[in-house]
Amino acid sequence: MGSAAELSDEAGAQPTFTADLPGTYEADLVVNDGTADSGHDAVTIIATNPDPVAIAETEYHVLIGTTVMLDGSGSVPPTGGDTTQLVYNWSLQDLPTGSTAALAQTGTGLTSFYADMAGTYTAILTVGYQEKISAPLTVTIIASTANTKPVADAGGPYTIERGQTLTLDGNGSSDADGNPLTYRWYLFPPSYTAREVTAQKPAGSLLTVENALVDYDTATPSITPDVVGKWTAYLVVHDGVSISESSATIDVTLPDGAENTPPVATWFGEPHVSFYEGSYSNEVELGTTIWASGNSYDADGGCCGSSNRRYSWISTPEGYVQEDQTGKGSFWFTPDVPGAYTVEMIVNDGEDDSAPKQRTFTARTGANEAPRAALAVDSGTVLVGDTAWFDGRDSSDPNDDPLEYIWTLFDKPDGSSAKLTFQNVTSDDGAVLVNARAGIVTDQPGAYVVMLAVRDSHGVTNRPTTLIYGKVLAKSENNPPETNPTARLATNRINPLYPYLGMDETQPLVTGQQAYLASNAIDPDLDALYYLWTMDKKPEGSTATEAGDREYFMFLADLPGTYQVTLVVSDGVATSEPYTLTIPVVTPENYPTLRLIQGDQSYIVDGSSGSSQGAVPPDLATMDIDQGGSMTLPYSNTFPDSGALTRLWALTASKGDYTIVDLNVTTEHGGTEQARLVGLTEGQVIKEGETVNFALVYPADFNIRESGGDFRWQFKIKEREDFFFDFHYDKEQVPLP
Repeated sequence: MGSAAELSDEAGAQPTFTADLPGTYEADLVVNDGTADSGHDAVTIIATNPDPVAIAETEYHVLIGTTVMLDGSGSVPPTGGDTTQLVYNWSLQDLPTGSTAALAQTGTGLTSFYADMAGTYTAILTVGYQEKISAPLTVTIIASTANTKPVADAGGPYTIERGQTLTLDGNGSSDADGNPLTYRWYLFPPSYTAREVTAQKPAGSLLTVENALVDYDTATPSITPDVVGKWTAYLVVHDGVSISESSATIDVTLPDGAENTPPVATWFGEPHVSFYEGSYSNEVELGTTIWASGNSYDADGGCCGSSNRRYSWISTPEGYVQEDQTGKGSFWFTPDVPGAYTVEMIVNDGEDDSAPKQRTFTARTGANEAPRAALAVDSGTVLVGDTAWFDGRDSSDPNDDPLEYIWTLFDKPDGSSAKLTFQNVTSDDGAVLVNARAGIVTDQPGAYVVMLAVRDSHGVTNRPTTLIYGKVLAKSENNPPETNPTARLATNRINPLYPYLGMDETQPLVTGQQAYLASNAIDPDLDALYYLWTMDKKPEGSTATEAGDREYFMFLADLPGTYQVTLVVSDGVATSEPYTLTIPVVTPENYPTLRLIQGDQSYIVDGSSGSSQGAVPPDLATMDIDQGGSMTLPYSNTFPDSGALTRLWALTASKGDYTIVDLNVTTEHGGTEQARLVGLTEGQVIKEGETVNFALVYPADFNIRESGGDFRWQFKIKEREDFFFDFHYDKEQVPLP
């Protein structure tokens, strides 16, 4: 079984074949005289092997998010040997860029790994028998998404004169699967499921997000910018399953020879949307300092900062002592008398004054303030035919006025005839929030974008210069997400450090440590994911966190014992199978094996030290780290601009002795000095009960903020093949915080 042997010539008198696996081969012969077939005659060939042979399936095609099972248990010993004496050795040689996949075990016939990235994985299997080793067997695993995400390309950057029409070009977008693309262009970043954003256009533009982009649903829309400055257009492409986004800047310049356009003085910004009429409150709280500099603009791209503005009083209530506004570039005042305060603003662009613009503030106790709109979606992904729900119940009013909810279906897929329906919500205090929720029965695959505004009982709305939107992606088919969470020390989550990549009874946490649980969730369709962590079990009296809804979950292991956490991941349509992690926790004195401890972080700059915030361990202080003194810091985001950076660690041995093997340090940077590992040597034995401090030292001539560099410190533990230390710093891949 598993042999690929074939006869060289099935119609020949003397065919050959290659016995690629040991075992019994049988060839069957039939001859024909032109009239009839002869009887069958068989020949048996027994292929023996002097060496063990690694046997496994050599090619897999899987979805990302799949746990791949590799089975080498069909390997055979030398002819006549005992299969139970085979020694297996699996390794992962190649991984897709960015993958952190690792084999669950390496010394057994069966092993597995989690395909976390799309691409090709290469596993190597060798089997040993006594002193003999098989030839390596290469196993190729190709992981892919259920659908390849399209690539959006908005083109650009673009340059156009004000008043001229620009045609944007998204024809560089592509889909590796050859699926047809649909196009959507926006003037606001559409990257989120629900968000408050602003249109990416200069102040003063009269274009709104509804009318700025002509033919916004094609690859080549057009726009005619009306104000000089920086604009940004966003492109979203959809291949029927997944969406991809891109953006392009538009530099709008002043036409050559254009006459100066006087600036415009205004207290309120031009609206970014047109589906409702914005209304501001001019009431201000009595006795409170009011700041209001306005939103003046210049269509030529000049002005309108504080040096361009001037203010003067028109009228104030009797009894108010007018604050002098002479020379003020920003307007503020403190109304201490009830009544109307009218002020005038004029702006200048260096050539011309604007027309004056007045505003009247009404000061009173309990002044009406503008409401705030807030929007959430029930699920960012639904199946076509399901109802997508948008929820505005978290909108609020500082004065607790009842709110009117103003909804609009801003965008929907090609061919859709969907319309909004509305639903009331009863709040905790019994108030009925009329039309606080909006729903859409999705009828086409693609994105449905809904916007919300709110208006209070005085007619005041939330600011019309912001957009509050929600987006739901409807799909015709769905592949559920999968997860394979891991647990490790919280301080180890940036780099892949030994040994906390999987807690078990030989590698527990120690009381007082933070456990960091990473979801490793994958969605084959690349959908947005939702997380639910629940603490199922913990020692009696523990105050560890009970639940979480983020991609990761952290809790303090405050008491010894067993902690059990379950993760379920949803893409909005389907959920993953529950995955439970068990994290054992012990006290330091009961740690059952070799323990890695991250120490204070120490660095030396120009041979001198600053104020010490911690003590260097005595044996580390005598190490040849660098000339001069040292400064120690608790683990921190503070790093030097130059000089040697040192990371400190300690190993404590329990339940046996441990030997350092395969110690290696690599340095790749523009300097002349080498990275060093100080305090450990090849073959060094850490005795039971002994603690050994060691340090990872960057080159002193390495500028950690500015220089590129690739440094790696590695060693293994002879007695535990599953223990390894691998600290890798590459500024391009793992930038410092």
